[in-house]
Amino acid sequence: MKKILVIKLGALGDFVLALAAMKQIRKAHPKAKITLLTTPPYAALAKASGYFNTIETDGRPEGWQDTFAMISRLKRARYDRVYDLQTSSRSSSYFYMMWPAQPQWSGIAFGCALPHSNPQRDHMHTLERQADQLKAAGIWPDAPIMPGQAPAPDLSWCKAGPELQHDPERRAMVRPYALLVPGGSAHRPEKRWPAGAFAQLAKALK
Repeated sequence: MKKILVIKLGALGDFVLALAAMKQIRKAHPKAKITLLTTPPYAALAKASGYFNTIETDGRPEGWQDTFAMISRLKRARYDRVYDLQTSSRSSSYFYMMWPAQPQWSGIAFGCALPHSNPQRDHMHTLERQADQLKAAGIWPDAPIMPGQAPAPDLSWCKAGPELQHDPERRAMVRPYALLVPGGSAHRPEKRWPAGAFAQLAKALK
């Protein structure tokens, strides 16, 4: 495999969790040129991870002209394999639009070469679901997929850089601290953690 495309469009929490699968993809294809198709908010995070050679941020095109431009570029790239970690109707549609020269595709698009066909996938945690997807794709044969067993993303690269040495305001944050980011998808209220729970957590962390 020389050219790999990974698709992950968002949102923040899902993107961070997907870093575990992204690490495994890089491990499985150490010499490949790996491109990430995402959206602008996640470009810096993806770049800092070091898992990708190229990052493209037009993964959610608006209108048929932008969509045509994106698909045309993907076709010209002639990827050997695509790992669709978004596994949505949108990302699956990209597989169909790449006809007739569709690359090997790991995802849920009907007719793809490497389908994640586990009937329980919609009931699995993201970490186990994506581990199982990569297992089905043949690059993580011993992937732990039982609840609570899949490894969390490795965020050791998210350490403060030398610029903190010269920034008094940021240097003050070096001591242990926690960052709470309340929020959730506007169209998925059932996924939101109650606001009061964040307050309780903040008090417990003091």
